[in-house]
Amino acid sequence: MKKIAFYVEGQTEQFFINKLLIEIAGKKKIEIELQQFQGVGKPTKSIYPKTTAQPQNPQHFALIFDCMGDGGVKPRILQDAVSLFNQGYSEIVGLIDFYSPPQRTTFTLADLSKFENELSNGTVRNERRITQPLPNDTSIVIAVREIEDWFLAECNHYACIDASITLDTTQIASLGFNPCVDDLTLRATTAFEDLKSVYKLVGKTYRKKKDKMEETVERLDYANLYINL
Repeated sequence: MKKIAFYVEGQTEQFFINKLLIEIAGKKKIEIELQQFQGVGKPTKSIYPKTTAQPQNPQHFALIFDCMGDGGVKPRILQDAVSLFNQGYSEIVGLIDFYSPPQRTTFTLADLSKFENELSNGTVRNERRITQPLPNDTSIVIAVREIEDWFLAECNHYACIDASITLDTTQIASLGFNPCVDDLTLRATTAFEDLKSVYKLVGKTYRKKKDKMEETVERLDYANLYINL
C-alpha cells in the first residue's frame, strides 16, 4: 500500500484534498485520516468531513494534517519527515498559499521564484543558514494567492451552488471580471472576496466556516480541476 502525507495550513485545504483524493482514487480504494494540530503538548484532533473514504480493499493511505496556519507547514514537515518515512510513507506534500508582498497588491514572477526556492532549498543570510531545505521525497505545492483561487476558476460548480449563476454578460459586467477567463493571479482583491462576490449575485455567500466552505468543496468539478485547471 502506498502511503502519502499532506501538510496544509487550514481546514479548507484539508477538506479539498480529502475530496480530491477520493475522486481520483475512488472511495473504496483509499483510506484517509484527517488530523488537526491542537497546540504544543496537546494531542492531535481527528477531523471528519462530509465525504469520507470507505475503504474495502485500499491500495493507498493518506494522512492530511491541518497545521493551523501557513507558518506551521514546513516546520511540521521537517519535524515529522523521518518518523513518517520510517512508518512507510513514500512522499510528503505540503500546500501553502502565496500572497503578494505587503507593500504591493500584486506579485512578480521573481517574488514567486524566490519564495519557491527558499521553501525548497532553505534560506541563507550572510553565509549563515536561517531555514533548512526540504528533505528528499518531500515537496510543497504553492496556491498562488490562496486555495480559493482554484475554487473561483472552477466555473462548473457555480450552477451547482445556484442555477441562476450563469456568468452571462450581465453578471460578468456586474462583477467586473470573468473568473472563467481572467488571470486571477493579477487580481488586487483576494480570491475569498471574489468568490463571495460571485455567490452574492444570487444572494448567497462564501465563508470559511465549515458548512459554507464544505458546500463549495463538495460541488467542485474535480475532473475539470485536475485535468484542465
